[in-house]
Amino acid sequence: MSLALAGASKSLIGGVSSSAKHITSGNKGKILEVFKNDDTKKVINYCANGFSSLVSLITFLNGNFDIANSIQEKLESISEKLSKAAFSVAHVIGAIDLWQKKNFLPFLGYAIASPIALLSTGYNMWVAVGFAEGLINFAVITDQREIVDDNGEPILDKNKNPQVINGDFKSRGWWSSITTTLSESKKMLIELYKKPSRIKKMTHSLFASNLFMLIAPVFGILNLKKLEAVIRNCSTVAIESSMLFHKNITNEQSLETHQRQGSKSSEGINLRSPIAQSGLLWICAAASDLLKRFDYFSEKIKNLTHLSMLFDRVASTRFTQGILNIKE
Repeated sequence: MSLALAGASKSLIGGVSSSAKHITSGNKGKILEVFKNDDTKKVINYCANGFSSLVSLITFLNGNFDIANSIQEKLESISEKLSKAAFSVAHVIGAIDLWQKKNFLPFLGYAIASPIALLSTGYNMWVAVGFAEGLINFAVITDQREIVDDNGEPILDKNKNPQVINGDFKSRGWWSSITTTLSESKKMLIELYKKPSRIKKMTHSLFASNLFMLIAPVFGILNLKKLEAVIRNCSTVAIESSMLFHKNITNEQSLETHQRQGSKSSEGINLRSPIAQSGLLWICAAASDLLKRFDYFSEKIKNLTHLSMLFDRVASTRFTQGILNIKE
């Protein structure tokens, strides 16, 4: 938890200062321009998710340790409302950012996530937004997907490093983001079929796991709610386990930088990455949500919904930061 929130204060102070300057600088002081500014997005992201996380933590602790029983019901209501509000704020930030980057599928995911969350109950919100989150994950998949030849082998640059698609399509356009995502998805399916060992690659394991996230709502439509929840949570654990290996490889890196970030020489977990940090926290969120659906655990541990909300909001703080870091 402390790892996920490390540096938040520094970001807030710097962000507030930068945003204030931005507001007072002539035409750039327009509201729309302010919200396009990365520093503004960071400030709102940390404030909204941070406050919601704190209330969810208090709600969980109060419910389990009987600190103040008389206010527990009110705390639960406040925690749920704040979690929905923070969720919506984070996803509006993501939608604005992906709109600027013209990456269609993740933008669509961010755009539909907020209405779905607001229309859901606190208990079911985590599962309800699964499809939207699956679309959002394509931002990371496209950003870290290596450019490959017809045999699925990486095409190297002048420094003998693999190059990546990159998730910022600002200069390539909306249509390119759609065709590239669909084309690379097809290629990864073929690559996995021809060589299953490629599942060890972060992008391939993330993509394969993400498919289950996308199909989980089908079982909800069939009124198989518990099965939908199990698939949503198990696929999340698989997805976020892949995210732990996120290295943020970018094009035109020096050989030293590329190797230090792990594309060639290191395949280990990289908790310096905000995306990886969010992965660890979302695994905890998924575990909490899955446990609450079984009476044995929900009777022993109260307010697991709010524990899941806590992990979800802190994870979202770091994941949103990771999305903002995606640049051409």
